[in-house]
Amino acid sequence: MGEVRIMSTTVTAREAGAIARPATWADADAVADTLAKAFFDDPLICFLLRDEASRPANMPRLFKLLFKLGLPYGACDVTGGYEAVALWRPPGQWEIPWWQYITNGAAFLSVFGVGGARQVTSVMDFIEKRHPHEPHYYLQAIGTDPSMQGKGFGGVVMRRHLAVADAAGMPAYLESSKEINIPIYKSFGFEVTGEIKVPDGPTLWPMWRSARPPA
Repeated sequence: MGEVRIMSTTVTAREAGAIARPATWADADAVADTLAKAFFDDPLICFLLRDEASRPANMPRLFKLLFKLGLPYGACDVTGGYEAVALWRPPGQWEIPWWQYITNGAAFLSVFGVGGARQVTSVMDFIEKRHPHEPHYYLQAIGTDPSMQGKGFGGVVMRRHLAVADAAGMPAYLESSKEINIPIYKSFGFEVTGEIKVPDGPTLWPMWRSARPPA
């Protein structure tokens, strides 16, 4: 079992003394639940999961699958009450290999269906072709439970792996699917490098954080 989720809508991360830790498989359901809540109105996720009726059930399944695929790298961070989650991929491991789609085919199809799976693989291929190839840490997803947003929990999980990247002398990269979030990422040292316009879909903003000495 994972940790007991205890939340207060008045306590900030600083007041709670929040810290981030690596997640384990025991945290999978809670990780998926937090990310599903955080991404409930995300333009890219809503574009990939177009059926509004099934989207609430499929979003936790999607994030649980992403967590499963990234778990071997030990790069998922959570706060103690699952207020915030960050899914990272280490240098050289940002791309999901084709064989993982096959070995996880049942879970993949249960989320997207056959027609949706074709669209998803096409969209992901389009995005991945624009992914930088210089070694870097890739922030695949970061989210905070909506009831705890604006209280610093997202920053707690963000900083844990940025410190890992800094210690390794490595840059970091992400794609922002919401323009409103760009200033937040800039506050952590990321800079917009262009735009990725998904065909018939949303615009993503790739952002790069140059390597820097450890704090």
